[in-house]
Amino acid sequence: MKKALLIAMLCLPLLAGAQTKIKETAVPKSVLLTLEKTYESYKVKTWYQAPGQYIAEFVTDGQHGRCYFTANGDWQYSAFPVGLEECPTMMNSYFVNNYPGYRIKSTEYVEEMSGDNYYRMIIIKKGVGATDCEMIFDTRGKLQKSNAPDPDVVKKDYYTRNNPDETLVGAADVETSKSKKSDKKRPKPVEDVPEIEDFMPSDVIAANFAKRYPATRLSAGPDWYERSGDECVAYYTNNQKNKFEAVYSTETETLIKTGKVLAKERYTSAIKKYLDEKYKGEKYKIEKMVVYEYDAKYRGPDGKKPKPYTYVVISQKERGNRLKYTRMEFDNTGKFTGLLAQPLDERDVQ
Repeated sequence: MKKALLIAMLCLPLLAGAQTKIKETAVPKSVLLTLEKTYESYKVKTWYQAPGQYIAEFVTDGQHGRCYFTANGDWQYSAFPVGLEECPTMMNSYFVNNYPGYRIKSTEYVEEMSGDNYYRMIIIKKGVGATDCEMIFDTRGKLQKSNAPDPDVVKKDYYTRNNPDETLVGAADVETSKSKKSDKKRPKPVEDVPEIEDFMPSDVIAANFAKRYPATRLSAGPDWYERSGDECVAYYTNNQKNKFEAVYSTETETLIKTGKVLAKERYTSAIKKYLDEKYKGEKYKIEKMVVYEYDAKYRGPDGKKPKPYTYVVISQKERGNRLKYTRMEFDNTGKFTGLLAQPLDERDVQ
């Protein structure tokens, strides 16, 4: 299994840029016969050729995927894109608990000729120029292989970057640990903590917001916060006491999306049903449910306007009355699409 996993990890990321679309008449008969033997029912949508490989983009039992063959006609493996809700809970939990500051780029289920089936997750650190990282999980969701950074290093780095004051205080404590006994009777000095300046958007973003949402239409805000390095958000409340979030790109200085915080009685029924089933027999509380809609002029990487989605924060009590938060996203139909590893910004539920 280790050898098969290694082959898949080396091959899968490279195929996208090396493959060429071909007609079925150009596919060797040995490949076509192997496909027939591998799957009882299927429909090939497109054939591709890569160095030493033939790839069938196909549908079987209602599942879309890709089937990979050697030039000699031997089946290597098949990969089926899957949603996070279809992946083992242990697999999702591993990502959430170990990779703050990262996002999931893709997940898929892989079937191999050797009979080894597993899940493959591609994650990437948020920000410009980050490199894809790959993790392989068995069918139970237990990590088997990974080229991602060490989780302890990731968490330490994330905590240090988001809590610089605590890091400095910790270093100072180490320096003064030897003199604690002699300082016991001395009065504790008043710590001179510098005041942290509030985040302020660029003049262009501020002007855009003011034009869209005049002060006369607001009862509170805007309160500005930075998000993930390339975004900022304005929290505000209109005269009808409805709460909103306007998210801007700090790079293009344009509005990306607007989120409306739903009142409890307006929670999406499909999402509530999903949560009740997921947390059956457990106590939980919906801390926040926000419906995000993209600006009319905004376009995603594919050149299309993304569909609305819902962001939800769930809390559960742990020992000592500590709260554990789980952050989820759902599509515009109320279907679960993924987990988030950390708060969106300093204002988000902590």
